Amino acid sequence: MSPEATVAVVGSINADATYTLEALPLPGETALSSSRHDAPGGKGANQAVALAALGVSVDMVGAVGDDLAGRSLVNHLQAKGVGCGSISISEKLPTGSAVILVSSSGENSIVVDAGANNALTSDQVETYFSQHSPAIVIAQLEVPLGVVLGAARLASGTFVLNPAPMPPSSAELSELIQTCDILVPNRTELASLAGSAIPQNIDEVVGSARKLNFNGQLVVTLGSDGAVVFPEGVHGDAIEVAAPRVESVDASGAGDAFCAALVSGLLHDMDLVRACEYACDFASWTTTQKGAQVDTVAPEKLLV
Repeated sequence: MSPEATVAVVGSINADATYTLEALPLPGETALSSSRHDAPGGKGANQAVALAALGVSVDMVGAVGDDLAGRSLVNHLQAKGVGCGSISISEKLPTGSAVILVSSSGENSIVVDAGANNALTSDQVETYFSQHSPAIVIAQLEVPLGVVLGAARLASGTFVLNPAPMPPSSAELSELIQTCDILVPNRTELASLAGSAIPQNIDEVVGSARKLNFNGQLVVTLGSDGAVVFPEGVHGDAIEVAAPRVESVDASGAGDAFCAALVSGLLHDMDLVRACEYACDFASWTTTQKGAQVDTVAPEKLLV
């Protein structure tokens, strides 16, 4: 483990298989892929690798299977500079995996098999936080909800939640939302939390946000349309942040890159709006690269 780590990522580690197609298949349609690319993934690992690439000291808290894929993924994380001392090995479940379909326009659809991500336990999280006090903890929902809630309760620093994929409504989910300091949903996840239709414009985003039972800061990501930031909470001002226009080739992992850059910005003493501007710029740039994980970061995208 890395006692000096500034950020802890509590989340998933997956082996990704990405298929490139002209267009995403419709229900019942068979589509031929023009290429296949196998690569490391998982929302948690994506965020951890991006943070490390941005120069942030980061620990990964997660689980993999006792298999070749799991060993390869841990080796990859270590090579990228991520602290891996709190990654457990499950002997019962295989390493998590995902199939990603990417169209020629850069849009994607993803199917995830959680596998060993479901083996991450509250005891493992408690052990980590008994030994470490990172300034920021970021989590997603590809690992058990109760484990994420435990991390939120134990985190002494800022707790950031990217609520993806969105689980069914429950008392546990409501408590988790209330416990986090910064909530970062996309428009679909916002709609699920608010019990509203998926917002199609800024006014609808604001209307959905006002329905949330949440007292922290909110950032709603809108893909190529940027983000809407509520720095004073859901009943405060809503500030639009535009995303730069780029020639996108692969949008998979862009949301994870956004979250990592947001955290990096906050660590560099940016306010939430400025951090979101940086995150939009960085996430847009990552869509011009293939794969769900950031490999290397262009120097002009780094915060120094």
